[in-house]
Amino acid sequence: MTLNMTEHSIWRISLAHKIAPALIANSTKVAACFVFGSAALGISDQYSDLELGFIWSELPSAEDLQATAQRVGVQGREIQPYGEAKQGWFEQFYLYGMKVEANHLARDTMDNFIMDVIERYDVSQNGLVFEKQAIASHILRGVVLYGEDIIKNWQTQLSPYPEELAIAMIQKHMNFRPFDGQQVLTERLEIPMLYENRCTIVRKLLNLLFGLNRIYHPGFKWTSYWVEAMTIKPPEFFARLERVFQYDAASGTHELRQLSEETFDLVEQHLPQVDLKQQRETFNRLNPKWKLPVGDEYHFSKIVQHSSTPPSPPL
Repeated sequence: MTLNMTEHSIWRISLAHKIAPALIANSTKVAACFVFGSAALGISDQYSDLELGFIWSELPSAEDLQATAQRVGVQGREIQPYGEAKQGWFEQFYLYGMKVEANHLARDTMDNFIMDVIERYDVSQNGLVFEKQAIASHILRGVVLYGEDIIKNWQTQLSPYPEELAIAMIQKHMNFRPFDGQQVLTERLEIPMLYENRCTIVRKLLNLLFGLNRIYHPGFKWTSYWVEAMTIKPPEFFARLERVFQYDAASGTHELRQLSEETFDLVEQHLPQVDLKQQRETFNRLNPKWKLPVGDEYHFSKIVQHSSTPPSPPL
């Protein structure tokens, strides 16, 4: 368990020790159960849910889970298939005054997910979520409630982080467009598009840094916590991310370019086998600019005069 836990985390884990046994009391098919998310990391706050992972020797049906929910007396329950491939169940409900998010996966599915990450170097995403890497992260940092031997076996498999996965993360996300486009948006004060693009660039930088730091990608929540856990990063990285979004448009754009270039430098330093020559050329490419011709005022005035002359009426 993480030291220096917030009181919110301690409370949620204490609830987990009541909730999990109640949910699995009449089942012999639960292989393991653990707390993950902010409670397991020790950083929950007043807005945090309680997140539980249930690993089954045989995945229950939706009707089985509904019967358990009725027996325990949960409220406000919702259920849907888990993940893009619908290989499990995702439940939300309230119990003991706490909102609980429960993920249900079969043990075979978990084995396959972990093999995908550590042997096939899977960097796939469902939207912004790296589902399989997130599960690996949850397993490594989870607070085990049941099935400790099973969880420890997976933790052993997941350590150390595969070097090939780091390379795959870098190769996938080292696809930055010419940064001069940000400068154009800045000069035009196209604020919505400028900040939308900034979010995309920042997420790419984080993806690169998760790979460089050999951290299974946990998602984009609790960014300050994960940046603090990184040893390879530009100086004052999180404080400078704040400046990207809080400074005036021009200063934020300058800061983001500096962070991007420093991150490229770190990739070259720590993964020299990844060639960034083409990426740097693309990143530094300038947009073309067209200046008005000099000494051709007569021609220009004729064009303006012609375009402003109304057409002659038809005969």
